[in-house]
Amino acid sequence: MSSLNISNIDRKTLIINCLFSLLIFSFIAGNLVLNLNVFLIILISTLFYGTKIINTRFNSIDKIIILFFLYVFAISTFNNIYDLYKNETEDLTSLIKSILFLRYLILYFIIRYFIKENIISLKFFFISAFSAVMFVCLDIFYQLIFGNDIFGFKAIERRLSGPFGDEIIAGSFIQRFSLFGLFLFPIFFRFKNKRLLNLIVFILISIFLSALILAGNRIPLLFFILIMIALIIFEQKLRRFFFPFIIITLTIFTTAYFSNTNINYHFHNFHKKIKQIVFILSPENILSEEELEIGFKEGDMKNNLFYTFEYKGNVYKLTNSHLKEFKSGYLTWKINKYFGGGIKTFIKNCSKKYPNCGNHPHNYYLEILAELGLLGFFIIFYLFILVFLKTFVIKYFRDSEFKNYHLITPFIFLFFAEIFPIKSTGSFFTTGNATYIFLILSMVVSLAERKNLIEDKVL
Repeated sequence: MSSLNISNIDRKTLIINCLFSLLIFSFIAGNLVLNLNVFLIILISTLFYGTKIINTRFNSIDKIIILFFLYVFAISTFNNIYDLYKNETEDLTSLIKSILFLRYLILYFIIRYFIKENIISLKFFFISAFSAVMFVCLDIFYQLIFGNDIFGFKAIERRLSGPFGDEIIAGSFIQRFSLFGLFLFPIFFRFKNKRLLNLIVFILISIFLSALILAGNRIPLLFFILIMIALIIFEQKLRRFFFPFIIITLTIFTTAYFSNTNINYHFHNFHKKIKQIVFILSPENILSEEELEIGFKEGDMKNNLFYTFEYKGNVYKLTNSHLKEFKSGYLTWKINKYFGGGIKTFIKNCSKKYPNCGNHPHNYYLEILAELGLLGFFIIFYLFILVFLKTFVIKYFRDSEFKNYHLITPFIFLFFAEIFPIKSTGSFFTTGNATYIFLILSMVVSLAERKNLIEDKVL
């Protein structure tokens, strides 16, 4: 196996790599530390390399990303100033947030430059991601056994959050970064004994699956399984592991499901919620004339507008909270269809006409529609299509012919899992989500320009 050699790295490169390695751990520490780390990366990178970072030819994806950020700033500024003029608001939240959001554009081009110049060590990055995920997994196991994690955070009913405390996002973190741990050993370490390598990978898969189930974040667990199945299908070397992976997954899940009452209830409830979404037009959900009459008399239909919808002359109940949130996104989009109300304006615009509004509609695309309108939606949608064509279709599907493990592979699958349109998500514009999206996006775009996707020359 290869060893980590840092003796040939200059001081600037070492500092940059340390900051990027700590960036993953910053997701665990929280938004304050994450923002501080991003700020330090931007500041120190600017001091070290100055205008070299942007002194490069922009490709088509870079130009679309610049356009997107400029649009976010312009539409948020215009709407915020207009609302001030109309006395509809007294704060500058949307304007300030749009300015601060520009830090992700700067971060994107910094990473693009560092990968192009081989300043960032991807080996260092993969090791850091693996270490962070293993720490979270082991902390979850510790919390299961002792009732508290190593920091003293108590287990929450039906879910284990590990070092994230009262934020139930441990599963999301594992799903986002565990793939780097699985690719670390095949890419960067040479094993004479392939059986040993296969054993290590399957042990890691078992650890990640177990921690995901205990974390209770059902969508991240589902997407981890789907990503693994997709990798097995597309990577020729992995196809023989399809049935072993299915067996391991079913064994771990059924064992946890039937041996832990909290897990049993939690995932049985998930099955119930899926049925509520799939069978939304079930006759059982149709409100009778009597129920409608009583509702209108008592004002319930007005107060619970988000919990009903009309289709072909019938009024249906929304029995799933996610459907209610999705509907709130759709109705808020209708207020400013073409240009949106600016970022961080969802709850303000939603509550103008509708009750029971959340902070966001729990879907990236509905949030972008509501806050940036159709124009903003088309910009980001075109960006994602362009990235898909240039990375997955051309670089991965056509050029690699699935013959080798490649550095770009985990980034591609993780990025498209993150932006998958039909799933419940957090807010696109929050610190954690935005940092992750543009971190992965910048690496996908940069690696797609590389001719050699196997060697890592820094370490």
